[in-house]
Amino acid sequence: MKKSIRWVPGIPALFLVMILSCNKSSSPAGNPITPLQNLVNTDTSMAYFHRLVLVANESGLLADDSVTLLIPTNDALRAAGYLIDSMGSAVADRLVRYHVIKSRLVPGSADYTAYPTFLGYSVYSMRDNTSAPWFNGIPATGEGRQVGKALVYRLSAPLSPPADSLPQLLAQDTTLSFFAEALQRTGLDTTLAMGNYTLLAPTNSAWIAAGYDSLGAIDSADLTSLTQVAKNQVIAGSWFTNTLAGVTTVMTLQGNTITVGLAGGTLQFSGGGNPAAAVLLSGNRQSGSNLILHRTSQVLR
Repeated sequence: MKKSIRWVPGIPALFLVMILSCNKSSSPAGNPITPLQNLVNTDTSMAYFHRLVLVANESGLLADDSVTLLIPTNDALRAAGYLIDSMGSAVADRLVRYHVIKSRLVPGSADYTAYPTFLGYSVYSMRDNTSAPWFNGIPATGEGRQVGKALVYRLSAPLSPPADSLPQLLAQDTTLSFFAEALQRTGLDTTLAMGNYTLLAPTNSAWIAAGYDSLGAIDSADLTSLTQVAKNQVIAGSWFTNTLAGVTTVMTLQGNTITVGLAGGTLQFSGGGNPAAAVLLSGNRQSGSNLILHRTSQVLR
C-alpha cells in the first residue's frame, strides 16, 4: 500500500536557509585601523612622514600600538633634503624602521640609554637639564603624545639610520676619503670596531691644510706620526652633539686634551697644536651601535 507524504509547513524554507548558509562564504575577519595609523594617515603636519611610510610599504609597523614613533616634522624632512617620491623603497624602509622603537619610551635619564628599533640598531634617548627629551642628539619638539597604547614624539630633524660598518659610513661621504685612508693605513678602522668611540672626522680639505696634499701623501707618511694624528681625532665613549656641548674638555685616544666650546651656537674643538679651532660641520652620524661620527674643519693636533 503506497504511503502518502505529509506536507509540513516551513520545511522547504528551512532547507533553503540551510543550503544558502552552507554555500555562503564567511566574511573576512575585521582588521580595524589603529589609532596610530589613523593619526599618521590624517594629520597633515605628518604628511611627509606618511608619504615615507607608503614608499617604504611599512604601514603594518604602525598596527602595533605598543611602540614609540619618532616623527620628523614636514619642515625637518624638507630641510634634510629628502626627495621622498624619488627615494628607493629600501632607503625609505631603513629610514622608517629606524624611527619606530619596539617599546613605549619615556626618557628618564640624564645619560643616553639605548632602545632597540625595528631596523635592528638602537636609538639613544635622554633628558637634558631642563627635562626636555633628546634622541641621538636631536631635540624633540615637546613631550610624547599618547595615541592608543603608543607614544609619538615630533623631531626637529630626522635621525640618520646607522651604517652597517665604519668603512661603509666613510664610503658614503666623499669628503672623508682622506680620513678613511688614514684609518685604514694605521689599522684604526679595525681597532675601532670593538668598543664605543666618537670620531671627530676632518674633511679632505682639512687634511690638505695639515700637509697631506693627496691620498698618496697619507700612504707614504711616517706610520708612527700618522697613527698619533689619527688617534687624536678619536674620543673614547659615545658623544652626541648635545652632550659634547655640555663639557669643556675631552681626551683623545692619543692622550691629548681637546677643548670644547661653542661659538654662535656651533661646536668648536681646539687642540694644543691648532692655531684655530676646528668647527663642527655636521654630526651625529653612526656606524653600527658603537661609533658616532662628526665632520670637522681641521685636523686636531
